[in-house]
Amino acid sequence: MTGTAMEEAVSGVRSLGGEGENHGLPRNGQRKRQMRIVRRVTLIVAVAWLALVAGTGWWMSQRILTEQLDSLAASAEYEATTTARVMDRLFTEMVSVANMVANQAQVVQLAARYRTDPPGAIDLTRQQRAAQFTRDPLVRAVGDFMNGLASDLDYARIYMNNMSDDTVTASNWAEPDSIVGMIYSGRPYLLEALRNGTGSSFGIARLNKTPSYFVASRIDDDSGVPLGSVTVKFDAPDVAHYLTGRHVALIVNRQGRVITTSSEPFMLRNVAALLPPGTIAPPDGEEELGEPMAVRALAEAGQTDQWLIEGRPYLLRRQALMNTPYRLLTLAALDELAPMRTQHLVTAGLAAGLGLALILLGGRIATQLAERRLRAEQDRVIAISKAAERDLTIKVRERTSELAESNASLKAEMDRRHGLEAKLRQSLDSVNDALAQQRDFVAVVSHEFRGPLAVIAAAADNLSHFGAEGADNIRLRATKIRQTVKRMSILIENVLAGDRLDAGEAPHAMIETLDLNDILEVARAGLDDDSAERVRVLHGREVLVRGDRYLLEITLQNLIQNALKYSPAGSPVTVRLSVDPEVAFVDVEDRGTGVRPEDREMVFAKYYRAAGQRTNGSGLGLYISREIARQHGGDLTLVASRADGSTFRLSLPLVEAAGRDDPVSGRTTPLRNEFADLGED
Repeated sequence: MTGTAMEEAVSGVRSLGGEGENHGLPRNGQRKRQMRIVRRVTLIVAVAWLALVAGTGWWMSQRILTEQLDSLAASAEYEATTTARVMDRLFTEMVSVANMVANQAQVVQLAARYRTDPPGAIDLTRQQRAAQFTRDPLVRAVGDFMNGLASDLDYARIYMNNMSDDTVTASNWAEPDSIVGMIYSGRPYLLEALRNGTGSSFGIARLNKTPSYFVASRIDDDSGVPLGSVTVKFDAPDVAHYLTGRHVALIVNRQGRVITTSSEPFMLRNVAALLPPGTIAPPDGEEELGEPMAVRALAEAGQTDQWLIEGRPYLLRRQALMNTPYRLLTLAALDELAPMRTQHLVTAGLAAGLGLALILLGGRIATQLAERRLRAEQDRVIAISKAAERDLTIKVRERTSELAESNASLKAEMDRRHGLEAKLRQSLDSVNDALAQQRDFVAVVSHEFRGPLAVIAAAADNLSHFGAEGADNIRLRATKIRQTVKRMSILIENVLAGDRLDAGEAPHAMIETLDLNDILEVARAGLDDDSAERVRVLHGREVLVRGDRYLLEITLQNLIQNALKYSPAGSPVTVRLSVDPEVAFVDVEDRGTGVRPEDREMVFAKYYRAAGQRTNGSGLGLYISREIARQHGGDLTLVASRADGSTFRLSLPLVEAAGRDDPVSGRTTPLRNEFADLGED
């Protein structure tokens, strides 16, 4: 600080003291005016605080409730979609099982034998008819077949009826409550099956009073003549086990009756009001409509998908079921929203009350402090002004000296740091030059090695090809030479590829749409005869991905070679191809000793070799394979490792998923030599 600035500060303090001496204590009217200002400001702040709390509380409450409602809607939509898929598969399975049983040779033979009941059979009791049927070994054999199938699939019953609607055999033929000999006249699903080939219905069983689904399939002989039908019965309580979830799931028929549900209070009740307009069918006389539930739309909520059912609010999602007249309704309970509104209101009230109390208390304290300050201001100003003049002069001089010293120290520190920065820059330049020289050296050495290795490989091929008949020793040595050359080539290419990856050079690729089944065949064809016999490839349907064919072949060859190397001689290696909705998986399973838990993540590190390994390798194969997989939008992971083997999984996005976010799109310049013959790990 300069001397002029110090003099100005001292002069200001003197003028302050002079004003205090000239004005003296404020008048009584001035004090009252200041008190009124304090009270008015307190009132304005209190009103503004209440308005702020009310507006902010309402906005935050609406936002939280909207987010909660959106979360419930998304959850209900997802659950409705997944549950509908499960039910579609369940009903499709019932139709498939009925068709399969109806076309079974013994079933057709039995249906032809008992196509119609003999005269007078209607006058017999069910037990008498059952005794006549079950004396036939074929009836018992088909019944046992149906019983095993029903037990495996958790069906309530599978049975066969002839053209007289008489039950010839059933899965419970040997049980006390057997339905063999029971005549099911007028059943709509049997009539529909005999007329159209298949029939289905929902009803309540007359014997055990259990709500059940019935799916029937017609039995035809070789000429297409109907012989009877096979019915699969699935009890609704067993179907309800597939409706587990967070929300209430209802399966309703065309009249709005709940025929299966995850919540018992809804069972066999009528919720026709929840069905879309125009989809409600009139009563067909076969099923009861069920007791109606109190259902009405929450019109005041402004949402067409919010309903009040038996006094409880729900969010509704509808989903049609394929190949059935039924519809899936998913209800997400909204009971928690009302308590949330009350909680928000109470919280806002508490915040408003606490803030108002603090404001009033602050106003009172401010009034008292203002009165005290007005009474003591004159004396305080006079005393402080004189002391401040002396203190300020001393402090200005001290501060000026401190600033001068600080400036000198700061300049010295800046000079020191500039010197260190220059030395650091020189060190970094030296390191970068050394790394560049290292890469150049590796490239030159690998180039110099490739020529002699190619000559050695060609000589080994000629030696093996032109060797005398029976010269097994020569061929064996030639094979060892080729294997050694292959390992040297793999090591060179791995070192180059790893060096480019460390340098941040992303390889370019020739991107195309290809079938992973073809890649697997090419990878297997590249093995020698002994290795090819050990590798078992489990193909699937066509699996299309986008990527570079050459790089993906290298990745799969690395995984297969790795599995062969770490498995005992002669043990099999399994390669399995599978898909999910968006990703293709290639699992390579070996029969080795597994990977220790502490090494399971490190095996993908560059040059890493687990302790105790006696097999040869560079530690680059898994590292580079994972890099190729990730550059294609996928990954390479160790999904299982046991004492009897390990499983590595290559995952790649399918064509549809890859089209949305193609991680390698736009790379069209081939640079495949960077990854050629990537070696074993």
